[in-house]
Parts: sequence; structure tokens; C-alpha cells
Amino acid sequence: MEKLVAVLLLASAVGGRAASFPFIFNYFLRIDCGLTGKTTEHYNNQTWFPDSFFMDHGKTKQISSETHRNVSQVMTTLRYFPNREDKNCYSLPLINTQKFVFRAGFYYGNYDGKSQPPVFDLFLGGQQWATVNSSATDGPVYHELMYAPKNDNISVCLMGRKEYGDTPFISYLEATYLDEDATDNHTVYGMMRNGTAYHLVARLNFGGHDQVLEPWSGMEDVCEERLNRYWTPQPMSGYTNLTFVPTSCSGAAYENRPPNSVINTAISPTNASQSIYVPINFPTTTPQSAYIVLYFYQDLGSKNLNATRNMDVYVDHVMRRNVKLQTYRSGEVVTLYPVLVQGTVNVTISPANGTVLPPLLNGMEVYYATELTEEASSSGVFKISYSFIVVGVCQLFLSVFLGFL
Repeated sequence: MEKLVAVLLLASAVGGRAASFPFIFNYFLRIDCGLTGKTTEHYNNQTWFPDSFFMDHGKTKQISSETHRNVSQVMTTLRYFPNREDKNCYSLPLINTQKFVFRAGFYYGNYDGKSQPPVFDLFLGGQQWATVNSSATDGPVYHELMYAPKNDNISVCLMGRKEYGDTPFISYLEATYLDEDATDNHTVYGMMRNGTAYHLVARLNFGGHDQVLEPWSGMEDVCEERLNRYWTPQPMSGYTNLTFVPTSCSGAAYENRPPNSVINTAISPTNASQSIYVPINFPTTTPQSAYIVLYFYQDLGSKNLNATRNMDVYVDHVMRRNVKLQTYRSGEVVTLYPVLVQGTVNVTISPANGTVLPPLLNGMEVYYATELTEEASSSGVFKISYSFIVVGVCQLFLSVFLGFL
């Protein structure tokens, strides 16, 4: 009986850790930093893992949800690193070298009682991802990029800056695989190159008034967001806000699969001779290579079968593309890359010759590109895979052992 107890304890100890890694098969990873214990949590129908699986140093803190009711539950815990000038790293076993959305969230919430939101650096794969300024807003701060790792194990690290002497912290961390097979046209950001990181500047839903869209969280929402992107509602004064009657997955036929909530709202001038002007503020004034995606869609109903909407797309007064919507229900996705930008950039959608209807714009995504030189692949994935092997052997041995009892 003592041998049986020993085998049960071994299977439980190893299996309890290994069984908590279904993201290996589902190609997504959601980490709730500072979450205590070894069990997963569920927010908005999503499974979040405690970061103790990926980080064994630093300290955790719980922020009172009563005094911070406007933030999501995943933001009410954090991990901070008193050894501020050390690189404090999470090792992410992704087992895939295709495109991922990496997103990190930070909510200070005065967790230390000092009322001094820190500034520190965030790294991906050994290269700087962003400078986190947690005082930039009273609410959460997010940093996101799209990237295809060269290795099957990549690190996300935090490090304090000497000139500030601040303590870095993190509230959550996500990596979501951009599965092209989950989209009908099998094209997801097709001009993004492997080895290049694309940092999100803005992802806008024009004409929408709702709060930021939640990520896709169930098969009942197949016409909505399925790639774990957050779209910011962007009504604009001086333009007409358009809303089209939703049809079944109207955005699914287009590149990057824009969700219905984005594709069925738009802004438009009041007449066909006017243009749409959208300024984009990049984080630095140094020249950068930008990746710009524009979403156009109309559903005019059966009374406008012959209406034509002809538009020219300009970036800083340079004509980049012509877009023509010639049927009452039609759309197009325009990707501009690379576009050399500096500081504030102006995107203009102007009426072109032969247009009957004024220009419109449904959605826009803007990124800037940087090159990453990754660290060597670590053994994190092997260790997790080894856990599964040990569990399987233990379970097999246990079943055979019980058969002899």
C-alpha cells in the first residue's frame, strides 16, 4: 500500500502542473500575474493561468476590487520585482513559430501606497519591446505587438531604468496564435514578415460607440472577434456615423477577418465631395516603417444596387491606393506596407472620379515595425513535454499496479 501511495503522490504532483497547460494544444496562453495558487481562473469564459508556473521570483500583490471596480478582474493582481535593475523574465512555451499577438497589461492601482506610478522597460526575446509608463493614464496600460518567433520558446522580461529607479510590475500577459485556418480566406496580415515585430499604435472601430470589444470567447460569437484583438470605438465629430444591418459574418470574407461590430459601422462625410481625415500619432519623431490596414465595407440595401463609391487613399498627401465599392453589399481591405512615417501622419480618404456616394471608413489598424534578434531557444518546452511523458508513465504504471492488487 505504501508503494501505491507513493505512485499516487508522484502522479498528482507532476500531473497537477502538466495538466494545466492546454494552451500547448490550443496555441494560446493567458497569464494572470500575481494570481496565487496553482489553479486556473476563469474570466469572461477564458482560462487564465497563475504566473507561478512561469516565474519563481518577485512578489505578488492583490489590489482591492472594491476600490477599483472599473478594471477587469485579471487586473486586480500583479507581480512586482524589487530587484529593479535585474532582468525578470517569463519563459513562454509556444511550440509554434507562426504569427502571435503578444499583449501585456499593467495596472498600478497604487498597490504600494506610494502614489508614484513607475516607468520601466519591457523586453521580448531579448530586445526592447516598449517603455512602460504606468502614469500615462489612471486606468490600465497595454502594450501589444504581432510577431512570428523564430524559436519555440521566447521570453518576456521586465527591467527597471537607472534614471528612474522604479520597481517594474506586470498585471497580465497574453500570447495568441493567429490561426489562418480559423479565417475563411486563409489570410491574416499577409504582408507581415517573420522576424519583424509589429507594434500596435491604434486599432479603431469608426462609427462605433460601444466600449472596447472583448476578445472572442465562444463559438456563439463566430461573427465577432476571433483573433483576440481589442478594437477601440472611434466616433469622430464632423462626420456622419453609419450603421449597416448585420448580415451573417459579413467580415469573414475579408483579409484579417474583421468582426461584424467593426465592419457594420463607419464614418462618412455629409456629401460626396468631401474627404475623411484621420491623424495618427506615432510614439517617436524618428523615421519608422509603418504597417497600415484600412477596412472598407458598405451594405446599402436593395434600393441602391447601382450606387458606386470610388475613393482614393492618401498618406501625408501621397496617393497610395484606389478603392472602388460597386455593389450595394461590398467591401475591401487595404494594406499599406512599408510606409515611412515620422511623428504625426495624416491618412486621407478622398472622393475619386466617378463616385456617386461619399467616402467612408469602417476600421483601421496601425503598427510600426522593428527588427528583433532573438535569444537562443531554451529548454522550457522540453521540460513541459517531459512532464506529460512522466505523467503518462505514472498513469500507465499505476493502472498496471492496481491490476495486480
